[in-house]
Amino acid sequence: MRAQSWRASFAVGIVLILAVSACGRSAGTTNTGQTLGLANTTPAGSKAVDSIVWGVYRETNSLDPIYAFDYPENTVLAVLCEQLLTQAPDGAIGPGLATLTYPDPTTLVFDLKPGVTFWDGNPMTADDVAYSLNRNTDANLGGFYGQVFTNVTSITATSPTQVTIKLSKPDYWLPDELASTPGWIVEKAYVESKGKDFGTPTGGTMCTGAYKFQSWQPGNGVVVVRNDNYWNKSKVKLLVRQITFKGTPDEASLTSALQTGDVNGYYAFALSTLDQLRASKKVTVTDGSGWNVDAFIVSNFKGALGDKRVRQAFSMSIDRKGMIDAIFKGAAGMPKALTPPGTWGFSRSTFQAGYDALPDLKQDIPSAKKLIQDAGMTGKSITIGMSSELTDVSLEASAYQAAGQAIGIDVKLKSVSAANYINFFIDPNARADIDGFFTTNYGDYADPAGLLATLVLPDGSQNYSGYDNPQVDGYMNAARSEANLDKRAQDMVLAQKVSMDDLPWIPDAFPNNELITSSSLTGAVASFAYMFAPWANSLGGK
Repeated sequence: MRAQSWRASFAVGIVLILAVSACGRSAGTTNTGQTLGLANTTPAGSKAVDSIVWGVYRETNSLDPIYAFDYPENTVLAVLCEQLLTQAPDGAIGPGLATLTYPDPTTLVFDLKPGVTFWDGNPMTADDVAYSLNRNTDANLGGFYGQVFTNVTSITATSPTQVTIKLSKPDYWLPDELASTPGWIVEKAYVESKGKDFGTPTGGTMCTGAYKFQSWQPGNGVVVVRNDNYWNKSKVKLLVRQITFKGTPDEASLTSALQTGDVNGYYAFALSTLDQLRASKKVTVTDGSGWNVDAFIVSNFKGALGDKRVRQAFSMSIDRKGMIDAIFKGAAGMPKALTPPGTWGFSRSTFQAGYDALPDLKQDIPSAKKLIQDAGMTGKSITIGMSSELTDVSLEASAYQAAGQAIGIDVKLKSVSAANYINFFIDPNARADIDGFFTTNYGDYADPAGLLATLVLPDGSQNYSGYDNPQVDGYMNAARSEANLDKRAQDMVLAQKVSMDDLPWIPDAFPNNELITSSSLTGAVASFAYMFAPWANSLGGK
């Protein structure tokens, strides 16, 4: 679950990536929404490398974890900072800086691992941990993750090596969130000493990870170096001494730099030059498991889209394969749900069975047209928010307009500038005269609940339409309070089934996570887990 402001910023960041690129892969290779053939990792490196440059789509904004809301920030912080729990490349949650026990369903006890130190040599204490987590809930700081802690009544250091979290009611989504962005631990004394400069080029940051912050010069990038005093170095052997993170917003320049070796790595899911890079002997392209969905957000239930038959009709009438081929060049899966198989971080057989039971989203214009007629909506109109400056959004809007024409609904388009597209997410006034708009979105962890909770629950940060189905609420709340993973997965399967019938959002595609590296490099995490976990710890030369 995310604060609304974070979601808006993320969505626009994704849109801007897609605007300068329409992801590439040979047409005709569209998969069926399964993770078959998509990698979670790449083979570990075996040779030392002195220095590499890693591209991110824009300059980094902050190295304060509570303000990490987008790809550049997460990509950098994931190699610097660590959480009490950690996410494996396949999304599984396990011990990190601590081990977790439950004395009772509303009490979480984290026993800190011995010997953990920050980069400055100071030991990590329970006070540091409680301080880091509580910063998320400080309204004066305005971080993006306060909503994660809705059921938390207290976070306290109950001994020098133990932190206890008390809940108002059971919340088994919280540990997963603490293995994600809201769970990164920083040093209390350092943060307080830097004040407002913390997380900036002047103040830097202070964490426990295998890489440590060295410098940050806006325009020249963030430089991190190997932490030779890393507390867990007996298990982590870093082969890359230094990584420089540089903003690379121009697609043509990025593609050239990857081929010349001026940039050695990049994560993407939308790059029109991907086929060119695949053909190059200078780089390796790995199709990674994605956790995100490209979708149409229904933001207004007061108009025609308030009748679920109209939403179902649009879902039946859009040409998903054509959209995947045109926008993603095949590097995306055909969806059957609102969250992709990459989010099945536990109980995969349960999720797979539930997913298999969902109907395929096939294009069926006659049936869609009949739904519109049965709903008495023939000739009605809807307005879609879009931007002609954003290539992917413009293509999707055209696809929905064509679908509407085919089924008897007049689709009007409201185009805004690329810079103003964010307002659809953050400003109710901007949404006042539209019925929906487009997004590419993900949750914080590998569980369908990570994203679904933001859009189907009445208080969800992305529930713009006011969607409220007590049956879905019941399944979601049951999952949140269920300790047994298989039972939790069963609840989520049921919630997904009902929400796919209601379609508060309409899923269009499941993008792959593309890892692009110099051909001499290997070892980076390939799945979307790189956003939250130390993706470079096995990186090195071939």
